[in-house]
Amino acid sequence: MKLEVIGTAQQVSADLVKGKTVVVIDVLRATSVMVSALNNGAKGIIPVLSPDDAFDIKKENGTDVILGGERHAEPIEGFDYGNSPLSYNKEVIAGKLLVMTTTNGTLAINNSLSAKELLIASFANDKAIVNEIKNHKDVVLVCSGNNGLYTLEDALCAGRIIHLLQEQSVELELTDFALTIESLYEINATKLHETASKGYHYNVLKTKGYLKDLEYCFRSGICDNVPHWNGQVIENKS
Repeated sequence: MKLEVIGTAQQVSADLVKGKTVVVIDVLRATSVMVSALNNGAKGIIPVLSPDDAFDIKKENGTDVILGGERHAEPIEGFDYGNSPLSYNKEVIAGKLLVMTTTNGTLAINNSLSAKELLIASFANDKAIVNEIKNHKDVVLVCSGNNGLYTLEDALCAGRIIHLLQEQSVELELTDFALTIESLYEINATKLHETASKGYHYNVLKTKGYLKDLEYCFRSGICDNVPHWNGQVIENKS
């Protein structure tokens, strides 16, 4: 497997991902929300770039649509929920279409739509993602980052995916940046949360009081679903 890592949503281009398997990661918190919402029975997720786009979709589709997301790590006025994975329990999300817009994660997804296959990952479904991609030939891990800047939490999740692939004896051809991400994970494997807690975006969320989210988002392998883009919505692979 050829495997490369892209450090931010803004670095993704159609040419970089065309024909490849892309795995988008936004640990804090967009892809953690998506994995959790689909694990709890959401019928699909539409990632959009602006709140206006989300309002338009809800106007067209009615009461079966839930609007979720954030700007500056806070809920968007007029939306049903923010960007906390804990908000999307079965009672809230089962059978509903979730329309999301976030600062980084939904941008990374929309920038990756030319991929041969587009998957969604977080620590929550890291093992399921590895089982899904282990036989693929050309993989790009897209770390969403934060406003164009690299983030520790996404890099550590990408490093864990690389590590888990190696544990399954997948022969990897890593780019220089992917090798760096692998090394970062290996050095910090026993203290992922502690290491990530030194990062800027982590501390923004901590300051805003999202401590339960921060605890949840670093729990590995708690979901076994593999969200993928089917051309219209993100849904679980069957």
